[in-house]
Amino acid sequence: MSYITISEVVTKDDLWNFIRFPKTLYKRCPHYVPSLESEDYATLTSHPAKEFCSIRMWLAYKNGKMVGRIAGIINHKCNEIKKQKRIRFGWFDVINDWEVATSLMETVENWGKREQLLEISGPSRFSNMEKQAMLIEGFDKTPPISAEYNYDYYPELVKKMGFEKEVDYVQYKVKVKEVPEHIKRLNAILAEKYHIKIKYFKNKQALKAIGKYFFETINESYRDIYNFIPLNEDEINWVVKSNFKVADQDLVCLLEDENGKIIGISFCLPSLSKAFQKANGKLFPFGWISVLKALKKNRLVDMYITGVLPEWSKKGIHSIYHCKLNEVFLEKGYQYAITSQQLENNIASRIWEKYDSEIIFRRRCFVKKLSLVY
Repeated sequence: MSYITISEVVTKDDLWNFIRFPKTLYKRCPHYVPSLESEDYATLTSHPAKEFCSIRMWLAYKNGKMVGRIAGIINHKCNEIKKQKRIRFGWFDVINDWEVATSLMETVENWGKREQLLEISGPSRFSNMEKQAMLIEGFDKTPPISAEYNYDYYPELVKKMGFEKEVDYVQYKVKVKEVPEHIKRLNAILAEKYHIKIKYFKNKQALKAIGKYFFETINESYRDIYNFIPLNEDEINWVVKSNFKVADQDLVCLLEDENGKIIGISFCLPSLSKAFQKANGKLFPFGWISVLKALKKNRLVDMYITGVLPEWSKKGIHSIYHCKLNEVFLEKGYQYAITSQQLENNIASRIWEKYDSEIIFRRRCFVKKLSLVY
C-alpha cells in the first residue's frame, strides 16, 4: 500500500529540493531544458511581485520518495484589476500518478477555498513575463528557455481533475530566408505613410539605458493580453536585469513614430536551450562556457518578446521590425527562428503565414471553478 504525504516548503533545504526536483523527473528526457537554479532561487525568494502576491509551495512524497511539486499563487493585484477571485497553480511537476497529482492540486485548491476564492487557473506564475501554460502539442521538440516543457500525461491529469481550456498559446518555427520583394515594398510604404523609423543601438550600454522605456511600451502593448497586468518600476528593473545582461543589441528592434515615441518592440536571443541542457542548471564552474558559445554561434534564434502599441496593432507595422530582424538573422547565419508564445486568436500572428513557417508548440492555460464547501 502506497503512502503519500504533502509537505509545505518551509526551510531553505525544502526550497532547494523544490527547485531541483524537475532535474530528477526529466533526467532521461532529451527535450527538457533545465532553468538556472540561481535564477529560480532569486525568483522564489526575491521577486518584486511578491509585494502583491502570496505564494506557498509544497512537495509530494510517496513511500518517502519525492515525486512531485506545486506552488499556489494569489495575485491580489491581478484579482483586483480583472475583478476576479482566483488562485493560480504553477511550478507543477509530478510523476504519472493520479493520487499524487490530485493530492498536490487539492492542496492548492483548499488554500484557495479558505481564502474565499472562486476559481483556480494555470499553470502560471507571478506575471506574463515568466513561463506560463502547459504544453499540449510538441512533446517531441525542445522548447526555448522562456517556455515550459512537460510530459504528455500532464494535460490528461488536469483535465481528469475537472479543468477546462481557458486560452491556448502557439509558437511558430520560421525558416530564415530572403524577405520577398513585395513585403519589402509594403514595409517601405508603411514606414513612409506613418513616418516610422527603426532605432539602432551602438552598444549594450545604450540598450540597457532604454530598458525602462522598452517595458513601459510592453505595459501598453500587452494590456489586453490574458493574465497581463502592468509591471511596476521594481518589476521593470528586475526584468531588465534578468534579460538584458546577455542581450545582443543587433537583435533588438524598436520602432519610433515621428515624435520619437517607441511604438513597437522586438527582443530576440540566440537559442540557449542546448547550452542550458549542458549547464544542467548551473553556470559555474563550466556552464557559462556553453552559454557563451551559443551566444556567439548558433543556427537557431528565439523571438523572445514582440509587440506594438494597441492603437498601432491593426496597421501592419509589426511587419517592419520582422523584416529588419530577418535581414539581421541572415547576416548572423541563423537558419530558423522560434516565435514568442502568442494567443491563438491574435491576429498579429497571421504575419507568419506569409513566411515559410509551421506551428510547433501549443500550450494551454486551464481554469476550474472552486466550491467553497470542502
